[in-house]
Amino acid sequence: MSISIQGPEPASPHIESHPLSLAPLTTFRSEFLAWCRANSAELAAHTLPHPDYETRVIAARSLQRVLFDAGWSRFGWPTWVGGLGGSALHRGIVFEELSQIGWHGPAIFEHLEIIAPTLLEFGDTDFVAERFPRFLDGTQSWVQGFSEPDAGSDLASLRTRGVIDDGCIVITGQKIWTSWAKWGHTCLALVRTGSTEERHRGLTMVAVDLESPGVDVRPIQQANGTYELAEVFFDEVRAPIDQIIGEINGGWAVAMHLLAHERGTLAWFRHNHFRQRLAQGAEASTPVEDAALGAAIVQLAGLRATAGRQLAVDAAGGSLGPTAAFTKLLMTRLEQQLYDVLLRIHGARMGFGAGNADDQLLHQEYLFSRVVTIYGGSEQMQLMTLANRVLKLGT
Repeated sequence: MSISIQGPEPASPHIESHPLSLAPLTTFRSEFLAWCRANSAELAAHTLPHPDYETRVIAARSLQRVLFDAGWSRFGWPTWVGGLGGSALHRGIVFEELSQIGWHGPAIFEHLEIIAPTLLEFGDTDFVAERFPRFLDGTQSWVQGFSEPDAGSDLASLRTRGVIDDGCIVITGQKIWTSWAKWGHTCLALVRTGSTEERHRGLTMVAVDLESPGVDVRPIQQANGTYELAEVFFDEVRAPIDQIIGEINGGWAVAMHLLAHERGTLAWFRHNHFRQRLAQGAEASTPVEDAALGAAIVQLAGLRATAGRQLAVDAAGGSLGPTAAFTKLLMTRLEQQLYDVLLRIHGARMGFGAGNADDQLLHQEYLFSRVVTIYGGSEQMQLMTLANRVLKLGT
């Protein structure tokens, strides 16, 4: 079955889903594997490891375009935004099989699994239908503007202001630790439209074009040498009202929906890379590391089962809710455990990243693993969420 499709179909709720999106998932997987085999040379060129982040971003865009033109990146998304139908399970299969041929992950398009579901759930229909295909085909990418210098885990204390004025929302303030903002086109920013005392009840989510007058993106060099993070300053930046995502002063619900995907379904897409690294480590290990490798394998199996369940809930249209905090705990603890083991196995070449491209990537990934218990809500915040909202302790 060939599904090669050039360019997006017109965004319309009346377009029928592609037949392959309605077929059994085993059929979808086998068709995708057949396509991967038939296009192995082209895919290899787009899935090479790139320690240079600029090159990695270019490769991510080019692969996204290849997948889009062939139709595969459009599965799992509704037809009214240029998708071909299906669910998160279809996207999960594509990610899993790509990782099996050496793909290191989506880089700037990781936000497809975080931001895109939120746009579909809360965004203005015309605005989302117009922007979404350019997200899917790799032309444009989105970033997430949440944290501020004085509002990290206590996100409800943020101070970036949004004022409604003449059909626009005018934004002034600062965001920090904004992933991939150097290469982003649109920032999904949480801003304060109510009073400081209203905390989470006075927040609004808005899509801000990063090329708008008054936007200043300042990349931050991380300890691992990359510029994945950035500060973003807004000086009376105007965004049309139809770019508000959700309701005015209703941004907290939008943010929680987004964070549930960052903490929940994203784990499926992240764990595939962990599997790849674990297999590589096992090939190079000695019996001294067997116990540590075995423990990591058990943790990976637990994460895979938990993340798969979250993916299935999302595919069925269910709410991920506070249980996503448990998935993030498993994901980040495994990530640190895994890279600790890999450092013992690979030694100096990974510790200093002075070897080939993959050694440099391992070094970058190890240093990044040190901060994973902070981003998207700290480990302590996840534990509090589970205690209060899942286990109902202290109520």
